This record gives sequence, structure tokens and C-alpha cells, in this order.
Amino acid sequence: MQLETGHLTGPLNAQLLVGSEEELPVVESAYVGSEFADLLEADLFNVLLVTNQDSSEVIRACGETDVVAILYTNGQKPKAPELRKATEMGITVLCTKQPLKVLLAVIKKELPEIVVKDAT
Repeated sequence: MQLETGHLTGPLNAQLLVGSEEELPVVESAYVGSEFADLLEADLFNVLLVTNQDSSEVIRACGETDVVAILYTNGQKPKAPELRKATEMGITVLCTKQPLKVLLAVIKKELPEIVVKDAT
């Protein structure tokens, strides 16, 4: 499903940090959690990674998987080096104040076309 500005400002209540509203990615699946070993093993494509971690491990895991966008939860925002790396990799980066568990329910309800892997 093609993410649209309405998805970000509406149900996800997200702020765009890297990328543009005109070129939001197509998302087929969402991985919700912070256990990146599971993400590496999951057979997911065009992934929206929803996590409450703001470490460099997030970007590293994205480099080994088919992550097209990262949504940081709980008010987390990545540091400048991670934002630069995401820009280089062409990954859209978003943040929201909503908690991880809330977003899991929101994605399942509001974006039913997306396959969700719950790793919370």
C-alpha cells in the first residue's frame, strides 16, 4: 500500500524526518518491535519498521533487510549520523509520540492491507 500524508498525520500521528511527502514509500508489511534478529529472519518485503529504539543498530538492521521506512515511537528521534545514513540509504524516517503497543493496534485497524509482524 502506498503511504500517504493522511496516514502519517492521521492515524500514525507521525512527523516526517527524512524523505518527502511527495515520495512516500510503498509499504507491504510492518515489523513492530525492537528485536532485530527476528527482523533479519522474517520474510518481509517493503517493510515499515516500527520501533522504540534509537540506536545505530536500527540502521544496521535496515541495511540487511527490505526496510523502506522507520517509524520511531515513544518520542524517540534518531541522532544526526543515523538520519544521514538513512538519507543515503533512501529510507524514509518518521517519529511519533505514540507508544509502540498503541501503534501496533492502530496499524492493524487503520492499515489492514499491511501484513503485521508483532515482535513486541
